[in-house]
Amino acid sequence: MTRLHVAYGNALIAARGFGAPETTEAFARARQSAFSEQDAPERLAADFGLWAASYSRGDLPSMRAHSADFLADIAARPDSPEAGVAHRVQGMTHWYAGEFLDARNCVERALARFQPGRDDDLAYRFGVDPGVSGMAYLAFTLWSIGEIDRAVSLVERMNARIAGLTHANTLALGTMHAAMFALMSRDRSRARTRVSELVRIVREHDLRLFRAVGALLEGWAAADAGALADGLEGMRRGLESLREQNALLFDGLIKILLSEAEALAGDPERALATVDEALATVERAGSRAFEAELRRTRGEILLQLDPANPAPAEEALLTAIAVAKRQATRSFELRAALSLAKLYCSMGRNADAHSVLGPALEGFAPTPDFPEIGEALELMATIEASPQL
Repeated sequence: MTRLHVAYGNALIAARGFGAPETTEAFARARQSAFSEQDAPERLAADFGLWAASYSRGDLPSMRAHSADFLADIAARPDSPEAGVAHRVQGMTHWYAGEFLDARNCVERALARFQPGRDDDLAYRFGVDPGVSGMAYLAFTLWSIGEIDRAVSLVERMNARIAGLTHANTLALGTMHAAMFALMSRDRSRARTRVSELVRIVREHDLRLFRAVGALLEGWAAADAGALADGLEGMRRGLESLREQNALLFDGLIKILLSEAEALAGDPERALATVDEALATVERAGSRAFEAELRRTRGEILLQLDPANPAPAEEALLTAIAVAKRQATRSFELRAALSLAKLYCSMGRNADAHSVLGPALEGFAPTPDFPEIGEALELMATIEASPQL
């Protein structure tokens, strides 16, 4: 019955999504009934299904437990294709929890085991092409910790691999990841292109989870093009669909996009509530991958709400910097430091601006893939030329 349980679990993913309780139950039964060596492939598929269900709904303790089970089940075959999937799962768990250096080490280990051709069938056993997913999450991690060029190169490699595949879930997941990467790195032009491609794929293959993400991102694209009312409606409709599926995918980044659109529409109170809702989820679910960015966004919205009282914004930005330092996310630290330095300059506190921005800039060189570096360098030059320093 093990193989039937796995098949049922995969069918439920298509119909109800990873987060549905029935999905978890099907994979749990598959794992419990897989005792023999002959059942090993189904047991590993169940390991992945259980982990993916917990990842989708944002259940960090279950993610950690299922990733540990997966690693234990491949321990006797450390160089197998399945071992690469297990290490990626562990790395994605670390990334979700904001443990970026551990995430980098695990996903690099996964990609070192990936062999195109040999591992192509894993997409059908584990729901997604292992190369595409591995490159995506290593790119997210590397960009966050400040390895910009390498991260961009990985996304380019990922897009090239996607172009040669036909597996529908991989096409949607990889394109969604490419869109999310562009949104995280603020490459709005690339983001719009990837969003359009995701919407096309979703319509062609009718994938329920990605239909919700596509609607949300299509709303973002409309808002970004100036149609704020329609865009916000689409974003909220997509977010509600994700909630109905108990899916917490990229919640922090999604809430940042929504709050920015709400603030742009002249509703900073609602924007602040959106960010605070996301931060409550961070504390409840341990989803800390975008915590520093959420706290930076909160500071910028607080300043918009009450520019005459900058103290709450300053506190939020200092917290963002502290979180980024703790997580070793140099890129997020620089963004928060740049926002705080601008605030200090507006208050005539140039020395404080210099002291917060200088350390955050160390090791960065200008690149069009991270324009905030150039902006920060220009601000530093202005500060250093100021007689108030």
